[in-house]
Amino acid sequence: MLEAPSPTMNPSTEFDSTRAETRQMRVAHRLAHALAHHGLQVVYQPEIDLQTRQVVSLEALCRWQDEELGPVAPDEFIAVAEARGLIVPLGEYMLERALADLPAVLQRWPQVRVAVNVSGVELARPDFAVRVAAAIRAADPALARHLEIEVTESVFHHDLPTVRQHLQALREQGLTVAIDDFGTGQSSLARLHTLPFDKIKLDRSFVQALDNPMVQAIVRAMAQLAEAFSRTLVVEGVETSAQLGHLASLGCRMVQGYLLSRPAALADLPDTFSWPQA
Repeated sequence: MLEAPSPTMNPSTEFDSTRAETRQMRVAHRLAHALAHHGLQVVYQPEIDLQTRQVVSLEALCRWQDEELGPVAPDEFIAVAEARGLIVPLGEYMLERALADLPAVLQRWPQVRVAVNVSGVELARPDFAVRVAAAIRAADPALARHLEIEVTESVFHHDLPTVRQHLQALREQGLTVAIDDFGTGQSSLARLHTLPFDKIKLDRSFVQALDNPMVQAIVRAMAQLAEAFSRTLVVEGVETSAQLGHLASLGCRMVQGYLLSRPAALADLPDTFSWPQA
């Protein structure tokens, strides 16, 4: 019997793999340069209280327009940062920028918090809480109660006792903690009690499926559960007035999405917000 030939990589597949690796290396190099030279832009997307129409929180988001690469999508450069060991300096950059912007934020919205996204990699570091506390002290200790840490379900892949210790230490300093994109990946009701969360941000996939009666029941139950346990529920990804009206009828009060405001530079955000009715 003839021996089967050994499998070989398709030349086009090998070329694509090499090209992807080259792109990742170039993005990592330029990202390191941008971090060192303050080349990243911070924009803010508000969370709005439907009853008062007031801003309750501003989520700090990173945008990047590179001189050589042009615009680089957050999904791409954040993935590169995680793969190439740049996620910690990127997180520190965003924290420092948010703290620097907070005094201007509070002049316009005195009760608002600014939320900074934190990766599981950052939270797993033994010195994470200490470094955050040091950054707050260097800026102004009074800003702690206006700062929020947003974590994603990726934290459940890391050392939970360490993550829990960090989050609790930050809450004791006055920070609040939110779990982002709730309902996807590892995040579920069964995990809510494992870490000290103040806010639950319901993933946009629920909004996109609001015509499904089961999804409606889930959203209504989440709103009731959050209220029962004195947690804040924020629904992400609201893009139409129909979705907004539907969420209000289900008992949801806090929302975020393009219908209300796209992410924008702080100076470009209006003081008050309005939206079309369904």
